[in-house]
Parts: sequence; structure tokens; C-alpha cells
Amino acid sequence: MPTKPSERQLDEFLTRGVADVIVRDDLVRLLRSGERRLRIKQGFDPTRPNLHIGHAVPLRKLRTFAEWGHEIVIIVGDWTTQIGDPTDRDETRPMMTHEAVLANAKTYLDQFHLIVPRENTRIVMQSEWFGKFGLREVIELASRFTVQQLLAREEFRTRQTAGTAIPVKDILYPLLQAHDSVAIEADVEVGGTDQLFNVLGGRQLQEQVGQRPQNVFITQLLEGLDGLKMSKSKPATGVWLTDAPNEVFGKVMSIHDDLMPHWFEWATEMPMPEVRATLDALRSGELKPRDAKERLARRIVTELHSAEAAEAAAEAFVKQFRDKSGASQTTSRPVNLDGADVAIGELLVALGLVRNKAEARNLVKAGSVKIDGRAAAAEARIARGTRPVIELGRHRVQPDWE
Repeated sequence: MPTKPSERQLDEFLTRGVADVIVRDDLVRLLRSGERRLRIKQGFDPTRPNLHIGHAVPLRKLRTFAEWGHEIVIIVGDWTTQIGDPTDRDETRPMMTHEAVLANAKTYLDQFHLIVPRENTRIVMQSEWFGKFGLREVIELASRFTVQQLLAREEFRTRQTAGTAIPVKDILYPLLQAHDSVAIEADVEVGGTDQLFNVLGGRQLQEQVGQRPQNVFITQLLEGLDGLKMSKSKPATGVWLTDAPNEVFGKVMSIHDDLMPHWFEWATEMPMPEVRATLDALRSGELKPRDAKERLARRIVTELHSAEAAEAAAEAFVKQFRDKSGASQTTSRPVNLDGADVAIGELLVALGLVRNKAEARNLVKAGSVKIDGRAAAAEARIARGTRPVIELGRHRVQPDWE
């Protein structure tokens, strides 16, 4: 039988890094009673091979479910990945080959188990059920949803307004994800706020076919170095589970001050009383932002690697950036932008040095941005493939074009 959590454990589990729980009262009842083992679902589309610390927010929830004795079912989207999730996209995504999907999935799962134990976890491929689908099954699934329902999704509304094409394959995506819940008879589905539409679709479909509708557990989306959602499609702005300790430490030290509350609460396992005390000291001015950020960086490196690695990374950071006798080193960051050349503002965002183009314009106008040692002009453009040194404050970065 599952373990019954204490009220303190349950309260933190349902609030820390959590945006919504549907239906909360039902899930609380099931967890409190421990009356049966729940089947917890999370699906992933391995569009890229690596995971970032934003993924750790829901993964820690899965780990807790597993520790309480519930079954974790991870669905590898070997079919939906080939279509491409339209979430947060105003255009369609090119289809991937099945071989590329499986190669990414292997790396993804290795990193997944850095956080979620193998015990109480089952991995399944969508091809177990979609491999048997024919046209009849596709039509039957499509008949359970209306065009109006699907076009109510924000991404599709945006495309309609802009006059951008909406391929039928994109509309099929939420239907397929919903069917995953039916295929495994999920009790709970875990997903980020960007997945709410799809996850609710699974609940709706289960009810239609006579299954008990799954509860919905929606986690927050951690911001990246650019202040926007940390994303697999923006590798330069994420802190990756595969990053070396020194790289993790340096990236955390470069985040904007206003992101620290979310990062302390969502990106670490620091006890909540300590999180609150740290943030209170930061707000009152008792703790300086730089010192708070160092505390955060040490914590994250310790959790991803070790306390010894965090200490060494902190020492390396001091030597690199704070010793007046030592010049700042130049680092490379990957950039994935289209075009023969790019505007300096667009490049600053892609490198994770600023949150948005408006901030970039203001910094360039103020003379705070340098290209190869000279103040950048507002109209400056960087030729793709070249590697000038971009300076902003203590940061010296060269683009590494993908």
C-alpha cells in the first residue's frame, strides 16, 4: 500500500512550484487515504536530447509520488514528437524521423533517472498503441473533439489572426496526447502550464470512454537566463543537467535579480523555511543580491553535482570575475538563429545576456554593449559564422553558431 504523507509534506507538495491541481480535493483525498496505488502519467517529446533544470520541477514531483509508493508511467512520444507540439509556437514544426526521436529519447531517459528513481517507474512508447492505429481509429478519436474546441487553443488562435497556416497534423497533436491517458488509464497527469490544454483533453477523453477522469497536476515553468520560459529550443538560455559545475555556477550568477524568488523555490530543494528567510533578507536589504545569487548557485551545483563541486566552482568564479588582477575570460554560447546576419539586439537575447529586445536597445543606446572592444551601434548586425567578442558588464561572450 502507498505511504500516507504528513499534512506538512502534502501541503508543500501541492503548492511548491505548482500552478494548479484539478481536482485538488479528490487528489488530496486519495493521497491522504493511501487507499490505492495511483498511476501517475507524464509524457515527453524528445525533440532534443538534453534536460534543463526547469524540467526538474515536475520531475521532483514524480520522484515524490514514487517515494510514496505510486506508479510513475513515462510515455515516450515517439509518434507525437514526429508531429511536433504546437505549444508556444506560431508556426508548424518540421517532422522528425523516428530514428532521431529514439536517439534523443535514450539520452533523455538517462538524465530523467538522475532525479526520478527507476523503482516504481515504467517507461512506455506511444507506438505500443498508435502502432496499431488505422484510419478507422483515427477518425473515431477525432470524432470525440470539435473543431471549435481545438481552435480555442491560444497557439491556433494566434495563427488564425496572423493568417498563418494550421496543418491538420498540428490539430491532431492534442488528440494523440489525450489518448495516451486512455491507453494507460492514468489517475494523474503531470505537466507544465503550457500543457494545460492537452492535459485537460486527456481528462475529457477518459470521461467520454467511461474511465475515471485523471486528476491534473500542473507545475510552474522556470524562467531561463533571458527571463522567458526555459526551453529546449533556446539552449543558450538554459541551465542543463549535463552542464559542468563551473558552467552551472556561472549561469546562475548571471540571472536577473528579479528571477531569484522563483529560482530559490522552484529550482532547488532548499527547505521552504530557509527559502522564505533568504527572500525576506533579500527584500529587506540585509542580504545583497550578489550574495543571495551565490547562495543560490552553490545550492544548485550541490544538488546537481556535489558540495565539493560547488565549493570549487565558487572559487573558480571568484578567481575569474572578482579578482581585480585577473581579466574576465571569454566564453562561448550556442546560438540558433536564421539569416545571413542578425541584429545586435537579437543576438544579445539569443546569448542570454538580456531578457528581451527592448532591454537590448536600451543597453546599446547607453553604450553598455561592446563588439570587439568598441561600443556597439544601434544598427549593428553580426554576420552568421563570425565570432566577435560581445561584452556586457563582466560578461565576455562569443557566439557559437549552430
